[in-house]
Amino acid sequence: MDRAITDLNELTAEAERLSEDAFARRVALLEAAEDICEVLRHAGYGSRPALRRAQRLVGELEASNAAYCARLRQGLLRGSLTPAELRSELDRLTAYTPERRALHIEQEPADRLVDGIMRLERFRGSPTIEDRDFVHLEDSPVRVLLDLIDHVSLAASDCFFDLGSGLGRAALLVHWLSGVRARGVEVQPEYHAFADSLAGEFRLERVRFERADVRDADLSEGTVFYLFTPFKGRILDALWAKLQQEARSRAIRVCTYGAISLAAARLGWLHAADGDSPHEFSLAVWQAGPAAR
Repeated sequence: MDRAITDLNELTAEAERLSEDAFARRVALLEAAEDICEVLRHAGYGSRPALRRAQRLVGELEASNAAYCARLRQGLLRGSLTPAELRSELDRLTAYTPERRALHIEQEPADRLVDGIMRLERFRGSPTIEDRDFVHLEDSPVRVLLDLIDHVSLAASDCFFDLGSGLGRAALLVHWLSGVRARGVEVQPEYHAFADSLAGEFRLERVRFERADVRDADLSEGTVFYLFTPFKGRILDALWAKLQQEARSRAIRVCTYGAISLAAARLGWLHAADGDSPHEFSLAVWQAGPAAR
């Protein structure tokens, strides 16, 4: 308990912790303060005053970060926050740099910022459609999407598809940063409803979410497809066949992250854009269609 109280005293002594531009530091402090709370909860009756101090610190840090996210959210709602300004905010909160073959393993303050802007903590649903080939919901790290935007040339004519789009985080962020049309395909009704409500909340006319099994979805608008290991087995096999059929009529790019990249490498019709072998924790970009070789 003594060590926890000493650590608590050091955290509360940080004079700059509540300044507006200290978001990343507050994320680190929050993790430490929550650990201290956990220790003090089990340290007996004598730890109650220190526990209350730690809980107040957690509340202060959360309120400051929520206010920061709210300011950026209002900028996006009003259209006054530009893509370059949003990117600048994210760049301050990630260790990612645009060199190719970056590995994306851990969540970062940039992820907390995006979650806060979208207020993803409001979601309380759960999967209702069961299938052995579904993969549990997990959001793409923000740095993966920054990597995609840096290394996939997105033109005004492009349409970005997130296949297995979950709560809509990837499609919204790619649209905000690039301006391209974005589509999400999600079979789980509660995930789809939340993503659709986000697009409506931010009045994003160029972002749409379709509730559908990806095997039945209309992908004819798509030029860039993104998959963060959303499913496996027969569903994935059917999707590969569907994307291969799309590539017979036009050039497409397929971006993968996670174990799905290793599966993509075994497909003869997908060609690595950079010629390298994929890594499970690195964004892989593939080309297919006319002149893809």
